[in-house]
Amino acid sequence: MKTLLTACAVAALSAPFATAEMQSPQAARHVLSLDDVEITALIDDVSIITGYTFILHPDVARTRVTVLSQSPMTTEEVFQVFLSTLRVHGFAAIPAGKGVYRVVPEQLAVGEAGTVNAGPNTFITEVFRFDTFGAVEAAQMIKPIVDAQGQVVANTRSNSVVVVDYASNMPRIRSIVDQLDADDRTEVQSLALKSVPSKEMAEILKSLLGTRDGEAVKNFEVSSSPTSNSIIVRGDATMVARSIQIAQELDQAEPTRDNLRVIELNNSNAEEIVPILEKIAATMAEQRGPAEGGVPTATIAHHPESNSLIISATPDTLLAMERVVEALDKRRAQVLVEAIIVEMSDDTARELGVQFLLSGTGDSTTPFASTNFTRSAPNLLALAGAILTDGDLPGGSNGSPFTNAAISSLLGVNGSLLGIGGQDGDTLFGAIINAVEQDTNSRVLSKPFNMTLDNGTSSLLVGQDVPLTSGEVLGDANSNPFRTVQRKQVGVKLEVTPRISSDDTIRLDIYQEVSNVADFIGGSSPDLILNTREFSTSLLADDGEIIVLGGLIEQTDSKVNSKVPLLADIPVAGNLFKSEGRANTRTNLMIFIKPTIVRDRDDASRVTARSYNYLRAQDLLRDNRVGVGMDEFLGEVLTGPVPVTEPSE
Repeated sequence: MKTLLTACAVAALSAPFATAEMQSPQAARHVLSLDDVEITALIDDVSIITGYTFILHPDVARTRVTVLSQSPMTTEEVFQVFLSTLRVHGFAAIPAGKGVYRVVPEQLAVGEAGTVNAGPNTFITEVFRFDTFGAVEAAQMIKPIVDAQGQVVANTRSNSVVVVDYASNMPRIRSIVDQLDADDRTEVQSLALKSVPSKEMAEILKSLLGTRDGEAVKNFEVSSSPTSNSIIVRGDATMVARSIQIAQELDQAEPTRDNLRVIELNNSNAEEIVPILEKIAATMAEQRGPAEGGVPTATIAHHPESNSLIISATPDTLLAMERVVEALDKRRAQVLVEAIIVEMSDDTARELGVQFLLSGTGDSTTPFASTNFTRSAPNLLALAGAILTDGDLPGGSNGSPFTNAAISSLLGVNGSLLGIGGQDGDTLFGAIINAVEQDTNSRVLSKPFNMTLDNGTSSLLVGQDVPLTSGEVLGDANSNPFRTVQRKQVGVKLEVTPRISSDDTIRLDIYQEVSNVADFIGGSSPDLILNTREFSTSLLADDGEIIVLGGLIEQTDSKVNSKVPLLADIPVAGNLFKSEGRANTRTNLMIFIKPTIVRDRDDASRVTARSYNYLRAQDLLRDNRVGVGMDEFLGEVLTGPVPVTEPSE
């Protein structure tokens, strides 16, 4: 009964206050007084006061709450009291739209926490990054002060901690993070060395003080500056002071005792480095004053088997040479140059010819009349001669040269052939119409590519050696003939010299040639006709950019007419006295270049896998493959994994 009266009183108080709020929201005041009632009654009152819509989880309805207040509150204060009440009982309100909230258990609300602070009683996600403190240790220290349903996750790669907790608790967590990551004890000092190279000293300090129990010591760093031969130490003041003291003691060695270096090269050729160092040593010797005239000259040699440099010189000369060697002995970038050659041609030819023959045989008085054109086939005169001599020569028609000529002429027929002929007494007559149309489309694609070092030159040739006559001498009566021959490389050639600039722009010096054997000259000469397309140029390209290197668009139109004068000019009937041929040839040739910079192992694996995967796909697409596939073959021969997948980024 007491609960019911209290609820009725609250409902009675809520109505006038709700009305007042609509009239003047700033002046509206509300009083909540609920004693051990179901939470749905509180949600209903808050919904009336705020105008919000609440969607309840099934577990919410079984909860009873008590909210007692004596002082009137604003609408926002009522809503914050409501959120605090939910938090006390293990629930949270999650925004689900404009004026809509979902009331769910805290463990479900944690997974939907956003990054925007919507109030002290809402879950929020925040990322804390540490500069000097370890993320794992920080997560262990933050976990006890986070709400029971909150979460703390450490990320060692980025040295950061992700925290999900109520917004009201985040200021305390931020304060603790700031204290843990404070860098007040960090100190930075530098030391210029006289005898020991800075790189060598840095390695000594790292191995001596930078590790503890096999793990790197945090908040301790040592860097070297070869230019000034100095070391820079950063870390705890005690560690920095100890490092500087050790470095000073090691640097007290007598300079004249340490005048020999053996430097193993990783990427450069020691024989090519020796002349450079000799010039440097000579220059430094010239710059010494008269008081240093007794200093021995530097001695520089190389060991080819180990690709090492052996240097004997004064300490200052040694330091200068070490800096030069370190700068030169870097891994050189490579460039993969891919040339794409596209050639498309369209050849069209049309021919139409009419031939006729009228002749008498024996004592016939029929006059001889004929038309014959070289572009038309077959040869009508050869056919007539074969007919007239059939059986008249020894051996029959097989021994007649006219018969052989007629057969060869018929074999050369191309297109449609229509003819009529015969013999009437002593009169021989015949007519032939030959019509042909040819249309040839072709497309030739090739992709030569090669890999070369930066500033290095590489060449690729895919083709043949074709013999060409360069000289010929015949003796008297063709006695003792001899011929000199030179060989010409015919095919696809690619020569390239890439130079990479600091902004990844690539200068390419390119020589590209595409050549092939076209035909024989003809006659008794055995010489060949070669088609050659050649490009020699220098250009700039970006990494991975496809640009056009050059090309040729050519169109040739030809028309050849053979006719009988006057008669061929007669309208309509004149077509019987002429042969006409037309030919159209169109050729499109384009060459494209794509350079790709290969700086490290991952880049090399990536471009290798790309090319191998293409060939592998072609191998897998074949039906009824015979023999061993590419994967099996390379696996057996190279006894290692084949590059079928690209490395992960």
